[in-house]
Amino acid sequence: MTSQRTLGLLRQARLSRRQLVLFALVSAVINGIITASVGAWLGQTYAKYQARKQSIESLVHLVYERRTRAGMVASALRRGADIEEVKYRKRAYDEAYVDWNKSIMQNIFAIREVTGEYFLSKLEGHFQDALVAAMADVDRCLTKAYDARVAEQDPKPILEQCRMPVMHQFVLDCGATFTNEIYKLTKLSFIPFSTRLSEGPEKAEQRIARACTRPPEPPPAPAVAAPVPVAPEVSAPATAVPAVPAGAP
Repeated sequence: MTSQRTLGLLRQARLSRRQLVLFALVSAVINGIITASVGAWLGQTYAKYQARKQSIESLVHLVYERRTRAGMVASALRRGADIEEVKYRKRAYDEAYVDWNKSIMQNIFAIREVTGEYFLSKLEGHFQDALVAAMADVDRCLTKAYDARVAEQDPKPILEQCRMPVMHQFVLDCGATFTNEIYKLTKLSFIPFSTRLSEGPEKAEQRIARACTRPPEPPPAPAVAAPVPVAPEVSAPATAVPAVPAGAP
């Protein structure tokens, strides 16, 4: 009964068995193409996500390693540690410094990959003009203080003059905010035209700008006027009074 009804429907639709087979084959081919395309897109998206994630994790590692080793050198200089300990910590810091400079362009390429061309100038500007510049200032400060310690001089005034604690904290604040916002931009999503994602880089740039603005320089100490030398008073020589001879009228 069912087969007869099916044949009746086919006759009414004027479909032959050959047309049904052809329709099934075409449907299978189309479904296969769609499935393969979606699978390839998902695989490519996930691979790109993993590459971005690894690049940002590498950047985080380099920033925190260099900052931590700089703090260890400054700590040894402040407390007057043995010269061998200071040299050991400075050598470890120099290794982190070399690793950072070897990977600087790779870090910039990772930022470009994550943020795209539209936010290229803004985020790279914060990275180079704020974070990299602050780390360079810390490096110059440590080098001067270390040279003074090797010359058996007191490095503490140099660390205070270049505001080492302030710059060390600024590198932490700027570096943490920058890497955190960049890391959030690598979040995996399969919604390519989401409004939430399009607004993400703008808000991230605002938060990075606030965290990577350098603290103001302290006002210069007022100059103390040198005392004017006062000439010593010269007393006039006493005039000798001639003696009056006795018996003079």
